Amino acid sequence: MNTRMAIVTGASGAVGACYVKHFVQQNNTKCVALSRSKLESTKVIQFKVDLLDEKGTREAIEQLDISQVSDLILVHGVGKFKYEDLESLPHLNHDRHKIDDEVFSSNYHTFVNVVNPLVKKLNEEHQRGRKTTLALCGFGSISDRYKIPFWRSYTYAKDTLRKYIKDLAKSEDWKGLIRGRFINVSTTDTGNENKLRPNVTVEEKQYWLKPEKIVAQSMPVIESLKPLWQEIDVYEILPGFNPEEYYNDYQTIKGKWERQMGLTKV
Repeated sequence: MNTRMAIVTGASGAVGACYVKHFVQQNNTKCVALSRSKLESTKVIQFKVDLLDEKGTREAIEQLDISQVSDLILVHGVGKFKYEDLESLPHLNHDRHKIDDEVFSSNYHTFVNVVNPLVKKLNEEHQRGRKTTLALCGFGSISDRYKIPFWRSYTYAKDTLRKYIKDLAKSEDWKGLIRGRFINVSTTDTGNENKLRPNVTVEEKQYWLKPEKIVAQSMPVIESLKPLWQEIDVYEILPGFNPEEYYNDYQTIKGKWERQMGLTKV
């Protein structure tokens, strides 16, 4: 029993597709793709499913046969991002602690809906005496640690997800068989990011992170069985960039983002 199974959610997106491409090229690895869109690849086990559909997601995971799998890997890059200008979002401004439900659910509940039935299957294997391991990999932003007010729902969702993964990885009940990984990335060149920020300049975009770099730098960490919890940053180095200075200058952030999104005149 030396087969690995890698489950990639959001497999039709830019980042997810890069992980799928990586896993299908690996020996003794079965790749499972969960996506709302059908993939062209015939080398993966595909499930077309909306991860917010708890029942549909559970039924998809229950179809997986992990009896001959020694290591399970879940790579979950799904989740919506919203720019939240308090002045233009009265439903959030009314209560400064209000969190956007759509952002939270798409980042957190989509993960939990996959993990719950997956962990149940893992527990069944352990009861049969097998020591199958599981890697849970989530993604966040490097800016999460700075608690930027303009995307507080996103940050809150990612922080909640971090805690969920970390608690599972450090749980004594699993005796070190579940490991948690969290990959914090800088702005990444994806279709969604380009739609969100259509007015970004060519000079700015040259420092956007490529999905291939995320895969290359994260895979050694994801594959390693130790430590049980690890968080890493993947980013492009911007000359002269001071993160402490930038992320604490809310007016500069607001001006840059609203220009890039086309909310203000250039």
